[in-house]
Amino acid sequence: MSKFLGNNLSVEIIGESHLPEIKMTVKGFPKFTFDSEELMEFLSRRKASSFAYSTPRKETDIPIFENVLGNEIDGDFSVIIKNENVKSGDYSDLYGKPRPSHADYAWHLKDGALDFSGGGRFSARLTSVYAVLGGICKQYLESKNIKVASYLQSVGKVSGRSYKDGEVSYNEVVTNAKTFPALSNHEEMIKEIENAKLHGDSVGAVAEVVVYNLPAGVGNNLFEGLEGKLSSLIFSIPAVKGVEFGSGFDMATSYGSKVNDELFYDGDTVKLKSNNNGGINGGISNGFNVTMRVAFKPTPSISIEQNTIDLVSKQNVKIKVNGRHDSCVAVRGVPCIESAVAIALVDEILG
Repeated sequence: MSKFLGNNLSVEIIGESHLPEIKMTVKGFPKFTFDSEELMEFLSRRKASSFAYSTPRKETDIPIFENVLGNEIDGDFSVIIKNENVKSGDYSDLYGKPRPSHADYAWHLKDGALDFSGGGRFSARLTSVYAVLGGICKQYLESKNIKVASYLQSVGKVSGRSYKDGEVSYNEVVTNAKTFPALSNHEEMIKEIENAKLHGDSVGAVAEVVVYNLPAGVGNNLFEGLEGKLSSLIFSIPAVKGVEFGSGFDMATSYGSKVNDELFYDGDTVKLKSNNNGGINGGISNGFNVTMRVAFKPTPSISIEQNTIDLVSKQNVKIKVNGRHDSCVAVRGVPCIESAVAIALVDEILG
């Protein structure tokens, strides 16, 4: 079981990759009618596909709602997604043998686990219900004219366009998300993933997020800062290892005179000459686009031989990971990032 206790929302997710189902319970959501067709279209971006970057595991991922009348949320509700294509036998050779860089060994230290089938509660499979709430939160934000969009800025050593190169329009991101979620160099990124898969390997990536039309004044200082809230939710997504806002780490090698966001009046409107701080100052949104970059590590589940330990025999051993895994988890991770950001923002603006 994992819980998010926000200022207004409470979310609880229970289940595992190879159990019959995953269930999410949500408390504190406002009265709202969502579009089920739009939600399913959003969920399809997270689902497995026939592309090289995706796991061969196929799931329908049709959400089953409890305490929801039609498409209207009016109080606490739950969502169930069934696990229909489970193959636990793919992990039989890994009993007691943690995959390097996976949560397996930490799981063993925490709970004494030895059966690492499907990654258990640490599997990205749990983001299936996560994305249901995220998709609904995105629709709620859009009803307030707040829009959240994410795309891949780089895959491995292949880089594409970034918000650091100039303004990125919401429509441009949405259009590209229907095929491959990047603003440029789509084919080169796909080839990078295909090459990793061909060699039994995996590859990491960087995704970017832009929040449009977020009003000024969302968030607070110190422990209640907006950056902290957003980062916390994003880090709940498996394989995420880094988050930066605006120009982020680039600012650490620069000077204030070069990266300060100077203000000026354009008539009666206040504008910025740059947005290096990513639309947030002092933990509070300043009315300009919120921009973030998210680093995904390569999935640890690869078919190249690796060194590990046998927790049962207490011996050093070698393993090759079978089963069905993404060659680049970040591709299907993009809608999960949008979900994390949308959940965090809804929790904030309800206050």
